[in-house]
Amino acid sequence: MVVQQLVMPKLGLTMTEGTVLEWHVGEGSTFKRGDILVVVESDKVANEVEAPEDGRLLKIIVAAGDTVDVATPIAEWTADAEAGAAAAVVHAAPPQAVVAAQVAVAPAGPRRRRASATEATIARRLTEAKQTIPHFYLATEVDAGPMQALRARWKAANPQAGLTVTHLIVMALARTLAAHPELNVVWEGDEFVELERVDIGIAVHVSSGLVVPMLRAADRLDIAGIAHSVSALAERARAGELTAEDFGGGAVSVSNAGMHDVTYMSSIINPGQAAILGVGSERSSYRPGKDGSPSLVREIGMVLSCDHRVLDGVRGLKLLNGVKSRLENPAEWLA
Repeated sequence: MVVQQLVMPKLGLTMTEGTVLEWHVGEGSTFKRGDILVVVESDKVANEVEAPEDGRLLKIIVAAGDTVDVATPIAEWTADAEAGAAAAVVHAAPPQAVVAAQVAVAPAGPRRRRASATEATIARRLTEAKQTIPHFYLATEVDAGPMQALRARWKAANPQAGLTVTHLIVMALARTLAAHPELNVVWEGDEFVELERVDIGIAVHVSSGLVVPMLRAADRLDIAGIAHSVSALAERARAGELTAEDFGGGAVSVSNAGMHDVTYMSSIINPGQAAILGVGSERSSYRPGKDGSPSLVREIGMVLSCDHRVLDGVRGLKLLNGVKSRLENPAEWLA
């Protein structure tokens, strides 16, 4: 019998250590190629580690909850020709046996479901962010008329390509940060970190909750590039195809909940960042026109959640009003 070691994988270029979140296979248990052996977490995301071939887990070296350096052995296993068959028996329990077990243990009260490793990681990181980042909030309304006019012209010229409000907001945010690099800053330890690249987080709802992959170098993309890249990133997120390299970095994220009928949304800042822009639904409102008489306009409520260690009121408003101004005057920067 040849004993092999399962080591803490390196899941990203910057990863130096990882935490074992959950073992899916116990000592002495067999598994099949592709089975999930263990869930580990880097500083960015939870990752499921699959078995490279049929085998048997001999010894767990690193228990759930412990953190070790990359390449550190976390378990010992052996490839076993008989393990695949044994594992098949374990995974192929008769349907009637499963039903009987469900009847025997069915609770009388409300159903409970154990959170997946990804869900638990999201919950832990958001709780930590809300408890440790001093949030404050700035709100405004953006005239949606110029944006919708631009979208109509775009659709007429590019019938096969979609352009959404999210795409325009991401581009306006990226251009604002590029114009004001003093706002593209995060807090780390006891230091301000000035970021060299404008990366924007895009909040995407998936089956396990909300994930925030990063659009890299967003300020270098034109509107067509933004539309394509944001849509592709969201599609990969919903398909479960994101990697560790898609997470981390950037100073600001965008979370657009406008499709869910909400006026304002005060979001929790993504851990490691300095702000998040919450976007509400487009609504009709009466506002005074140039002559003072009421005028019907379409508006979108936006709330910028700020880390007060990085952005005070003046800096936060410079960021928020920079986005607002660009969205209400797109011809000035999209020409």
